[in-house]
Parts: sequence; structure tokens; C-alpha cells
Amino acid sequence: MADNDYDYDETEDNGDDSNDAAVPEADVDPEVAARKRSEIAEAESLSPSAKESLRRELEAEMERFLASGGRIREVAPDADSQD
Repeated sequence: MADNDYDYDETEDNGDDSNDAAVPEADVDPEVAARKRSEIAEAESLSPSAKESLRRELEAEMERFLASGGRIREVAPDADSQD
């Protein structure tokens, strides 16, 4: 894996939230939103070496899954998640 495959964001955050979250805040479950904020904070607090370790662990799990006959199915981005 190349180092530039991860943690790269071409866009700059200029503080303009006008294009963020298509779902109005009133429709978001507060518990789900709090959990997401917690997960983001945890991920941002990891060191680069810890992130790399998690990437390798995920890659190994994926290889085991595929080796045991598992398949990865691509789902269209506009697919209804409620199905």
C-alpha cells in the first residue's frame, strides 16, 4: 500500500458548512449523531502508526474473508439503505 492511499484530503475546510449533510439536523437521531461524533473523535486521536496497524488488521481480515469464499459486492451509491 502506498502511503498516499490514506489520510489525504484535497479539499480545505474553510469553515463553510453550506454543502455539508444533506439531511436536516431535525431528522438526525441525537444518539446516532453523538455516536458518530465519538467515533470521529476517536479516529482523529489515533497516531499514524496506530492507524497503519488498524489498516493492516483490516486488510488481513479481508484476505481471510475472501480466502474462505467470501465475496465483496459493490453497491451503487444511490441504493436505498432501507432495503
